[in-house]
Amino acid sequence: MTVKLAMLFPGSGSQYKGMMRSLYESSPSVKQTLDEADRILGMELSRLMMTGNTVKLNRIRNILPAICAASVAHFRLYMEQTGIEPAFMAGHSLGEYSALICSGALSFEDGLKLVQFRAALAEEIMESTGGGMSIMNQVNPDRVTMLCEQLNSQGREIGIACLNSPTQAAVSGMDDALKELEQQITDEGGKVTFLIGSAPYHCSLMRPQAEKMANELQKYRWQMPTCPILSNVTGRLYQSVEEILHYLPQQLFRPVLWHKSIRYLAEQNASVFLEMGPQNVLKTLLVEEASGSYQAYAHDEKADRVKIAGWGNNMPSETRMLRTNSGSKLDGDNRLKALTMCLTHAVTTRNHDPRPEAGLRSLKMYDQVKQFKQEIDANRLMLSNRHLDEAFAMLQAVFEDKQTPLEERKLRIQQIRDKTGIGPSLQGAEGPPDYEEGHL
Repeated sequence: MTVKLAMLFPGSGSQYKGMMRSLYESSPSVKQTLDEADRILGMELSRLMMTGNTVKLNRIRNILPAICAASVAHFRLYMEQTGIEPAFMAGHSLGEYSALICSGALSFEDGLKLVQFRAALAEEIMESTGGGMSIMNQVNPDRVTMLCEQLNSQGREIGIACLNSPTQAAVSGMDDALKELEQQITDEGGKVTFLIGSAPYHCSLMRPQAEKMANELQKYRWQMPTCPILSNVTGRLYQSVEEILHYLPQQLFRPVLWHKSIRYLAEQNASVFLEMGPQNVLKTLLVEEASGSYQAYAHDEKADRVKIAGWGNNMPSETRMLRTNSGSKLDGDNRLKALTMCLTHAVTTRNHDPRPEAGLRSLKMYDQVKQFKQEIDANRLMLSNRHLDEAFAMLQAVFEDKQTPLEERKLRIQQIRDKTGIGPSLQGAEGPPDYEEGHL
């Protein structure tokens, strides 16, 4: 049976002082990504992440962009090292935006700006209501729900924010109600962790901000993700861009059905889970719940990262079939992998052209190649050298539109060659590519 990889993106609470420092100093792609985030947001976010004090980092306006940028940086490094695409993506709360960026549903720049806007909405509610969020561990979520309902009946706004596992739930609400619930849960033997700097996400207090979020989403360019993504609101896969735009605003005030999402992934035979972001919160949840039935990794853990980097060339037997989750009938089809990597590099290449119209020519070519891949994955189209020719031509057009430096172009093309043995001339993308496997 084919082993499927599910990639998970964390939300608020995964930030920590000094995050990304070692990777920033050792990985050019991580440095480039975080520097790009600084430029997009007009602030020294990377410096705050690596050397800033905890108080400043834990402000909502900083937490959300920092976690998102770190997650994208992890993803780009992972793809460079392995080239193995996930079969599914899922993001916890804020992490859903990271997943949408990494799947190509929207650009890194647009995604960061949306996350910044979402943070501003959350700060408004936090300042006006004084609400917050806490994690309840070693509890029965049904019992927590009942206690919340009792408080609500007294006119105290509080509710389940995230159903994380059979023994963990997050709760959001007014501070006084939250403190009372925390005491009750503690008295009954549960453990409580208050999320510092967190707004009352995923509860009724955030409902007034949903319309603002919906209007903001309409200002950006969206497309269908290249990888299936689960919605926090439904615990099921998005089927269209319209669904994404419909449910993302609701995510502000409806609970995150994380446990339902994990169950769905397990039903789809996903058995390897990789957390893509700071810390290992989601990995820990899986390990505690799964009793060994899943393999769980966290890219932020050095030991895991070393194992993962080895998947590209010498994957262990339990993950050897990850290469086939893109839909190819042939394990290790390097031609399909080369086409896929062209799409990935097109998305992850930084745009050096400030003009608003930049990228329009290559965008059409990207959409065409993506359509090819979808048809091939669905077994409705046979992969041919013509498709590879168009994939590499598209990537070169992206380089031109984004004004990518020549050395970076050569590096990215060489990465495709190193992983697949396939690629065009490194002289800059002129002339017909060589498509013989193993041709260097």
